[in-house]
Amino acid sequence: MKLSEIEVSKLSRQQITKVLFGEEEDNGSQGDCIFTYGGKGIERVDKAVELYKQRRANYILFAGGLKYGKYTYPEAAMMRDNALKMGVPAESILTEEISNHTKEDAIASLFVLENKFSIHTIKNLLVVSVPFHYRRGLLSLKTYYPQWINYTWCPANYQEHQPDNWWQYPESNQYVMKEITNLVKFVREGQLMDVEIDI
Repeated sequence: MKLSEIEVSKLSRQQITKVLFGEEEDNGSQGDCIFTYGGKGIERVDKAVELYKQRRANYILFAGGLKYGKYTYPEAAMMRDNALKMGVPAESILTEEISNHTKEDAIASLFVLENKFSIHTIKNLLVVSVPFHYRRGLLSLKTYYPQWINYTWCPANYQEHQPDNWWQYPESNQYVMKEITNLVKFVREGQLMDVEIDI
């Protein structure tokens, strides 16, 4: 069925997990850049730095602004500061500091990538985010970025946000249920492309 046809209230826990977390594993490929979605957790910075130190890509792009004034310091700047402390050189870090949510992370980062690389030269992006952000994170890029770009999903290691335990933690459960609701809503609104999904 298509994502837009999903009735969230009728999904089982296993179906929600399959839709949001996906079944795609990191294939170890090289990337032109490590695209890191905005967020406060240090886990995504740890993952981006790990990929950088494995020489999977020569640059990290951290996205994320003030979240409509929720923060006084951009998420991307916070992540950059932590990456610098972990030994990543400043010249290897790009930031996008004006976005407020996932779609804006993707769209605003497109200009950063264009200015640094020229978008037509990019072949593969390594994508880092919280594990349950797989479907929306990749769909956001596939909706707004050129179709020739490939993506390698590299989820950050959030202990309580894993496909085999998210329902055991009230906060994580709340995040996941909000995510599946928003995903279907955004697809129906046309903010994200509609795709066939086997659940």
